Amino acid sequence: MLTIIIRTLLIYFIVTFAVRLMGKRQVSDMQTSELVITMIISEIASLPLENPERPLLSGIIPVLMLAAIEIIVSLVMLKSRKARGIICGHPIIVIRDGKIVEEELKRLRISDEDIYSLLRQQQFSSPAEIKYGIIEPNGSLSILKAEDLQNDGMDSADLKDELDELDKKEEKSE
Repeated sequence: MLTIIIRTLLIYFIVTFAVRLMGKRQVSDMQTSELVITMIISEIASLPLENPERPLLSGIIPVLMLAAIEIIVSLVMLKSRKARGIICGHPIIVIRDGKIVEEELKRLRISDEDIYSLLRQQQFSSPAEIKYGIIEPNGSLSILKAEDLQNDGMDSADLKDELDELDKKEEKSE
């Protein structure tokens, strides 16, 4: 019994250390890769607890390796915009000049009702009040009103790319 208690405490402290090493984020702010790593770590950490015959290192080493992988991936994403786009995705403009961009909703598999629900959560009754509505890589909806924008509000390079892509699609459809 004492062995199980000691193993549980060790795994707890190792997993806590690994998660702290990866960074402080709430679940809602996690990127996809962070969420996947967290799920895998929880699964791996439980294996030596479920089977006391299993060596403790069979849980500790993979947990620390996954934490190291996540740190390396986050450093690569910090340095490379292309890697960040591949791993996390890009923000996507779903409302432009007060109109819902249906093509983008289809691409994201989001319904109009979902957008209206997100708007109501942010105290907006209609897309007409909004210059840009942007689905961020973490799935949240960011709202930019015309009066809030400075320098067209598109300081982020990936948003400028997204806006240019939308302009090209609109030109082709005309």
